[in-house]
Amino acid sequence: MAELPLLSVILGVCLAILYGLGLFSKTSNPRRLPLPPGPKPEFLIGHAKYLLSGSLWLQYAAWRERFGDIIHLKVPGIHLIALNSYKVAHDLLDLSHKYADRHSFVMVDELMGWEHTTTGHVYGDAWKSHRKLLRPTMSKSAIEKHALSFEKGMRACLLQLLHTPEGFEQHLRLLTGRIIVMFTYGLKIDSSKDQLIVEPETQIARVVDLVLPNQTPLVDIFPFLKYIPSWFPGAAFKRNAKVWKKELADMVAHPFNRVKADMAAGIAVPSLTSKCLEDNPQSENEIMWSAGSMYLAGADTTYAILSTFFLAMATHPEVQKRAQAEIDSVLKAGALPTLADRANLPYIGCLLKELQRWRPVVPLAVPHRLMEDDYYGGYFLPKGSIIFPNAWAISQDEANYKDPTRFWPERFEDPETAELDSYKYAFGWGRRICPGMNLADATIFITVASILATFDIGKPRDKDGNEVEPEASYGPGLVSGPEGFRCTIRPRSSDKVRLIKTGAEELPW
Repeated sequence: MAELPLLSVILGVCLAILYGLGLFSKTSNPRRLPLPPGPKPEFLIGHAKYLLSGSLWLQYAAWRERFGDIIHLKVPGIHLIALNSYKVAHDLLDLSHKYADRHSFVMVDELMGWEHTTTGHVYGDAWKSHRKLLRPTMSKSAIEKHALSFEKGMRACLLQLLHTPEGFEQHLRLLTGRIIVMFTYGLKIDSSKDQLIVEPETQIARVVDLVLPNQTPLVDIFPFLKYIPSWFPGAAFKRNAKVWKKELADMVAHPFNRVKADMAAGIAVPSLTSKCLEDNPQSENEIMWSAGSMYLAGADTTYAILSTFFLAMATHPEVQKRAQAEIDSVLKAGALPTLADRANLPYIGCLLKELQRWRPVVPLAVPHRLMEDDYYGGYFLPKGSIIFPNAWAISQDEANYKDPTRFWPERFEDPETAELDSYKYAFGWGRRICPGMNLADATIFITVASILATFDIGKPRDKDGNEVEPEASYGPGLVSGPEGFRCTIRPRSSDKVRLIKTGAEELPW
């Protein structure tokens, strides 16, 4: 994104003005407690240089040994607080309503229109209305009523993996998109190039990097820049935001209007949107944006965790074999897994917890905003602070997990000795916990169980047929999943090939 060309001239002036306005001065602190510790700030710019590096969760975790579980940074007018332990994050985010707000990003929320989404809403009546609308349709029991859609989508995916296993990443993207669109709107998707998949991917890709501190647009540092006219030299960010705002609104409205038309014609497939419209016909705009929020948020994170599953199975054959043995012992001959089988697959449940822990999909979590001054652990936490719960630090904390770098589902197996349940933080915190967690969890379960039932996943091979270690990198964005790795995917037997083909014929997508 282009920055203002006059930055080099006006930056010093802006900082001086902010300093003069008192934005660097101390906030009211009657108890006179110190702010949490952190690295030494630099004159005027504070800790800005630290925010320019990628993968901030790694930096915050590295600082834990030096500064502790709560780390404070400051840039002009903004307090940033990272929470590096489960106890601190639980005490603050789960047990107090003060942290239920979201930081509002000028570029993304105000100018690009994301303030209308459930995730983008600040804590208030509009956000509460969204959550109230979604709650009945996102419960475990409500999602189980859509089990057939999960199974149809999964069986189509298995057939694709059989024919073109090298395209597993594309198949996973289509699967997650299919399930979310069918659940949210009752609409059928046949291709990963369908606009109902391409458009939300484009929108998410545009946003995820802009909400991390190291990618902060200039207008979020100097909010008064939003008042600059769009025609002003260097104001391309405003012209872009206007276009992107319309694209977002059109994308959210398109499938919603299709559902309304199908309902009017009496042909609508039951979905989150149709159910909400039946129960709350007077809340169309809120339903449109609530449904759009689920549509936007779910596919990317679910795809990332499923990619991690393929990487984990390729590098941990002993885990794969044990999981397959459990599935084989539970399923009847000639049967594929269903959502109803989950209760009888405890080791698969442990595997899912370890997937969430081993490589957190949102390692720094979506930031919260502190709505009023608070005190904790002998420190002062100022109102307006942006709070970053560091899921990565929690997942790698030896106080929570023995040998945390190891992928080992057995750590969750014995209820008496089980380590910290990763589901307590994998989907967010407190009142801001992900409303779509049950949908995502059901998608992950049916995918993991179905693929393990039918395929063996192994390491890639070189030109001489020798196994080589998969090379995977995790990006620095808000959503982090393995990128650019290869693996081998083979059906477990000729019987499994017949099962895959028969299953796809019995429940065609």
